[in-house]
Amino acid sequence: MRVGLHDSDNTGFPNYALMKISAWHKAQGDTVEWWNPMLQYDKVYSSKVFTFTPEDPYLPPDTIKGGTGYGIYTTLPDEIDNIFPDYSIYPKVDYAIGFLTRGCIRACPWCVVPKKEGKIRPYRTWQEIKRPDSDKIVFMDNNVLACPHGIEQMREISESGGCESILTRALTHGLLRRRLPGFWVS
Repeated sequence: MRVGLHDSDNTGFPNYALMKISAWHKAQGDTVEWWNPMLQYDKVYSSKVFTFTPEDPYLPPDTIKGGTGYGIYTTLPDEIDNIFPDYSIYPKVDYAIGFLTRGCIRACPWCVVPKKEGKIRPYRTWQEIKRPDSDKIVFMDNNVLACPHGIEQMREISESGGCESILTRALTHGLLRRRLPGFWVS
């Protein structure tokens, strides 16, 4: 089967869902590549994070669409969500990405996370996220320090000494320093 992937937002940051979809299809023996409107595919997936990203008018009508930009209730099936992402589709990316936790403790009126993901809960360990070929991880958690699991994972990383970790939420910088002295955050 020939599978086309479409990153609707095209931000330059790796699309986690498409990486997992790619890994799952490759494990089934399928050919996976970036979607090209001039080519034919057996299946096309489009992922959109942002609601303001315009729709691509050339996507086939049977495109499988997912991500918050298409609707807050679309999620990956467990067999795809549980697979290790395919980093080969982003050859310049030398770091791992992932979530230690999903959900949030807050209910900010402008945010879809609590509606989409529910209450904060453990999701993965840092060892499950880490790439074997890199010691860099970008955590994409919404509020990792609001969950005991997230704090425990940060402590483990800090004690392991073998992983350069970056949190994408700058607000956690002060909290992390207070809770885990000596832990580096950029």
